[in-house]
Amino acid sequence: MANVQRTPPKTTKSQNTNLSQSQTQSEPDINSALMMSDYVNTNRNNKRPRQDNSPRSSQESHINPEQRKDNQSDTITKLLRDQTEIISKLSTDIGEIKTQNSQIHSSNVELRKSNEEIVKSMVFINKQFEDLKKEVEDLRKERQEQKQYIEQLESKVLDLQYKSRSSGIEIRNIPLLSKESSASLLNTVCSIGETVGIDISETEVRDIYRIPGKPSAHDTIRPIIAEFSSVQKKEVFVSAVRSFNKNKNKDEKLNTSIIGIPGESQPVYVAEHLPPNTKKLFYMARNFAKNNAYKYCWISNGNIFLRKLEGDKQILIRTEKCLNDVKNLQI
Repeated sequence: MANVQRTPPKTTKSQNTNLSQSQTQSEPDINSALMMSDYVNTNRNNKRPRQDNSPRSSQESHINPEQRKDNQSDTITKLLRDQTEIISKLSTDIGEIKTQNSQIHSSNVELRKSNEEIVKSMVFINKQFEDLKKEVEDLRKERQEQKQYIEQLESKVLDLQYKSRSSGIEIRNIPLLSKESSASLLNTVCSIGETVGIDISETEVRDIYRIPGKPSAHDTIRPIIAEFSSVQKKEVFVSAVRSFNKNKNKDEKLNTSIIGIPGESQPVYVAEHLPPNTKKLFYMARNFAKNNAYKYCWISNGNIFLRKLEGDKQILIRTEKCLNDVKNLQI
């Protein structure tokens, strides 16, 4: 029993001596050694019993079993409540995560659909662009062909205009008479022919007239158009006038005083009757020759020519582009 205390046997001096010796030497008597061991262990395990008036025993004495049971129940209830709150919060968080995942998935689906729509739109736009590009190329090609065709038509129209005027001359700076008629204009042409050494009969002039227009104080003198019966006669007349003016001073060249027109002396100019486009091109060619040190610029049978120096090759000018090409060759 736990509270039973054994009275140790009385020992003698010899036994104490033997005990001290047994701590350093082996006991020959095994039974005696076992008894001694039991005695030592029994003494070690026999602790002083706790008194009932100790503090712990006094606290436990005030708590009855029912109260202890209620305390344990409250503790368990609190733990369950805390766990319930934690589980509820976890459930709420998990629900929010699921909602976010669902929204992300929905957003990804919408984004994927949007990307697909963008790709389809880009494919459609690219196709439209390629179609427009092809259409523009076709229009550009067609425009170039039409431009060439228009240039050909313009050239043909100019040829027809020149052929219709191939036998005509243009006389400029002849003053307008008060009572002017075809007969008076014919006399003027015959006087010019007589001055330059060419005989002209009335039958050799098919038509003669002054370009119509309203006279005004600031208006220039309108030129006279004379159409000969043949191109050869026209060429002879124009060549004779050029030869007459060649190597002469300004006052000695063909003018109104020489041909017998009264009034202040005015220079008289005789040239081929040219279409408006050719006339404009001839004017530009003369300015080009003046600004670029070309010594010669003339027109023959509706064709405009340039020559830089005596003995150089003549250059035929058909369009404004020809003038630009000649200018670029000089740079």
